[in-house]
Amino acid sequence: MEYVIHLVPTSGKKTYVDPEYREGIYLYPSEIKKEKLIDEGRIEEDKLERIRIEYAVPRAKKRALGILVKRDRTEKELRDKLKDSFNDEQSIEDAVAYVKSFGYVDDFSYARDYLYFKKSKKSYSMIRMELREKGISSEILDLVFEEAGFQDKEDLVPHVKKYIRKFEVLDAVAKRKICAHFCRKGYQAELVRDILEHPELFE
Repeated sequence: MEYVIHLVPTSGKKTYVDPEYREGIYLYPSEIKKEKLIDEGRIEEDKLERIRIEYAVPRAKKRALGILVKRDRTEKELRDKLKDSFNDEQSIEDAVAYVKSFGYVDDFSYARDYLYFKKSKKSYSMIRMELREKGISSEILDLVFEEAGFQDKEDLVPHVKKYIRKFEVLDAVAKRKICAHFCRKGYQAELVRDILEHPELFE
């Protein structure tokens, strides 16, 4: 199959080579010149795929590794970063499969580690929401939180201890306000009430 291509400038240094009837690729001007591509010129499907594999795929893989060197990412975060760098969808798929084959992207491990490091600062429900926003699937979240079990008192006691300082007397009214405060942050009401019923924890 043969395509008529259009060379579309982007906000970056790359140009989008658009074949109209299939997804195109992003190339640098020097690559376009080397391959002798011209606006409204014609190109065979095999040649377009050969160019993608030769230029776009290695670049997407290199970019993916560069992103992950800085810090761990979820699969969604990595895909978004690659899109922002002007990579076509198929090359992104190839790059993601490449880094996943080495275990560099693992949403389950990411979610489990995130929960471990955040549970002393935030409620499980807040952490779950943040992980969902990062693109972690519901299936993985269910497994991770099932493995973690219920949130420990020890995660919340320091926060309650600090917050109750604003109350002169820890009476029923104060306890209701404290409970409401931490419930809004996603903590279970039973957990908060249980802590408030054990003042020795604040000593």
